[in-house]
Amino acid sequence: MYSKETIEGFLNELASEQSIPGGGSAAALSGALNAAVISFISNLTIGKEKYKDVEDEAKAILAESNQLKKEMLIMIDQDSQILSQILDSYKAGDQVKVKSVCSDAVEFSMDMTKKALRLMELTLAISKIGNRMLASDFEVAAYIGDAAVGSAVANIKINLKSLDDNEYKENVKKEYKVLKAKSAQLKEEIIALAN
Repeated sequence: MYSKETIEGFLNELASEQSIPGGGSAAALSGALNAAVISFISNLTIGKEKYKDVEDEAKAILAESNQLKKEMLIMIDQDSQILSQILDSYKAGDQVKVKSVCSDAVEFSMDMTKKALRLMELTLAISKIGNRMLASDFEVAAYIGDAAVGSAVANIKINLKSLDDNEYKENVKKEYKVLKAKSAQLKEEIIALAN
């Protein structure tokens, strides 16, 4: 399980000539990193006299960011499993299987995109109430989080190309464009708060 490896171990595997892990796992790691920074800001807000009025909100943000961090770590491994199935189906020349697996991959990456966007919403929420000594970390979270959203969308786009259902493809495109635009808007709001 990649999520249980050292940072160096995972990065070395990602950098290797092997096909797995790939960019989807890197996208999930970006999401997990964003969640960790949100938790960091929350933890350094909770218990501070200056921020006692927002402590309950910070605790709720912390609980959700910790849960999403766990989910994103699981997705590092899940993406590798999906990628393995895609590669196997291409090698076998089974076009029916290719379409089925790529359809699953689109849904998986859409789920990742939505989780990453939720983390951007949490970043904004903690940036509004969090410890101002960590303003630069609000911005760090915004950049990492938006990268997670964009990276997950890239994996939706590549797998959509293998599908034939044009109506489904158009609906998915509309959905991911809305999510990506929302993430970009949240990023700008967070950066404005940080500065």
